[in-house]
Amino acid sequence: MKSHLVAAAAAFALALPAGGAIAQETMTAVDADGNMYTMTEVQEGMYAKWPADRQTTYDAWPGTYQEYYWSLTPAQQGGWWVLNDMQRERIYKMTPEQRTAAWSAIAAQMNAQTTTPAASANASTTTSGQMRFVSKEMAQPITQRTAASINADDLPVCEPNQQDGCINSWEKNKTGTKPLDHWPGKPASEM
Repeated sequence: MKSHLVAAAAAFALALPAGGAIAQETMTAVDADGNMYTMTEVQEGMYAKWPADRQTTYDAWPGTYQEYYWSLTPAQQGGWWVLNDMQRERIYKMTPEQRTAAWSAIAAQMNAQTTTPAASANASTTTSGQMRFVSKEMAQPITQRTAASINADDLPVCEPNQQDGCINSWEKNKTGTKPLDHWPGKPASEM
């Protein structure tokens, strides 16, 4: 409970303008559970500068998550955007001590990614507790082949039971069994 009060006090302190006067609260968000969070003018100004997709993501969060977001440091706010919704939920539900450890691990990963992306591609970091982040991203270039770019001379003749990436032997070199140009017998609709 004390950490929530400290976090709320920190968020309130961040909302104060340079002169120390209290900022007027202007924008209120209510989530599906009825949790409400009201942004200060400073927070609203930051929100207004975000791209539309970030605003949409923020608006979908429960009010408790929105309030927690504004209690984070700028570096933690940057890390919060990198997390997916499941990871955000896990961090929010942690005890203050677990959150501190989690944010330390996230900061270490973010620092490692910005300095050596190749070295951290397969890295995993384990913290005390149940939290573990593993990156196993893989990218493979895909070539676009259109019907116009496919040449029949480039395709091999189909083997038995092969259907993709090959061509019928009759179409390629007029050998093998000639395909029928009609259906043998009556169509099923006429029986």
